[in-house]
Amino acid sequence: MEQTWNFVWNRLFDDRTGMFYNHLVGNEPDAATKYLPEPDMIRLLIPNPGGYGTGMEDCMLNAGIMMDAVISRYEATGDEAMRSYAARICKGMILDATVSHRKGFLPRGVSPADCQSHYIDTSRDQYTNWFYGAFRLYFSPLSDETQKEALRRCLTAMSEKFEAEVIPENDYNFLREDGKIGVVGKMWGDIHPHEYLRMPLLYLLTWKTTGNSHWQDMYLRYRDEAVEKSQDYIPLSGPSYAALQMQYSLRAVYALDEDPSVREKLLALMRKIAEPYEAMAIRRTESLMTPEGAEWLQIPYVQWQKAKFRYAGCYGGMGYFTPEPSDFREHQSYYPLRAVGEGLAIASLCPGWQVSDAALDTLCRMADFVDYDRHSTCAPIALLDGYWLTMAARKNAKLL
Repeated sequence: MEQTWNFVWNRLFDDRTGMFYNHLVGNEPDAATKYLPEPDMIRLLIPNPGGYGTGMEDCMLNAGIMMDAVISRYEATGDEAMRSYAARICKGMILDATVSHRKGFLPRGVSPADCQSHYIDTSRDQYTNWFYGAFRLYFSPLSDETQKEALRRCLTAMSEKFEAEVIPENDYNFLREDGKIGVVGKMWGDIHPHEYLRMPLLYLLTWKTTGNSHWQDMYLRYRDEAVEKSQDYIPLSGPSYAALQMQYSLRAVYALDEDPSVREKLLALMRKIAEPYEAMAIRRTESLMTPEGAEWLQIPYVQWQKAKFRYAGCYGGMGYFTPEPSDFREHQSYYPLRAVGEGLAIASLCPGWQVSDAALDTLCRMADFVDYDRHSTCAPIALLDGYWLTMAARKNAKLL
């Protein structure tokens, strides 16, 4: 796991922005950022308005997961070195949440070339992991008052944006930076069960960190319907990253909402989700720890500039063309590995749930199996989250 930790921090993280980038293109020390789009290209929205396929499209998703891993490692070990790691991630989260001229807009990532350039489209996934990362840091011993004040300002700006934009006239979408509806911004209405608690979580966080009763009213306006509609979630019905984001939302609301009846429903749902995803992690490991799996985990990424593109649709008056560097073969080195860590994270996030020795051993063997001299993706971030959440939960169980 220490090798996994070093790979993530040494190969994927850039101190200029405080962000983890998506993949490596080559073996150079700066292989995660060397071939990112130049600021002029980003301003022209090349290759697309969201930066899909470039390597800077999931920086905030990665930030939330790694913040969880860092704080869980502190909870498991008491290692004060985690304070500086958390601060480095927080720097990137604050930069990302304040870099736009449009208040409350959270880009997918920021270019390290000028620590400012970013694409105009984002997603509810980026916001969700940012919310959870902010929750973890704000209520942990690793945060200081300067960080807390910055997080409060960001949460307030995001809540104001969502209150103004997530309305029937916009089909309950928050808007792109240019004021148009983008690809993945729908937060209410006709959405999936795993998505309903995300916007109420934002309002709850803003209320609990600022004390402003307006955000309490906004939270309560949506809470009960969100909790009820979340109950329709069917485990394993979608990708594990969506289930992890749901579990993040459930866990944070469970921690902050003091209503016993609400907490009871949330806990039951977290337990419903935990077992099948822990079992899924074991199955994914078995499928990866084969000669063919070893080849998958070494599939290289190529520069997005050399990729083939496919038309992905028109949103907000703009066409989206997304690069497929290896005909999406690289997804075989990313999603299955990511799912192993996500499975254990989902289980460990459930209060009172104890991940089995077999599942923990599976994750550790998976981490050992990865050849980090040849692996190119940010999927190991999820392995760290799953491992340290499990270790923190075990320590907490002993203390109890």
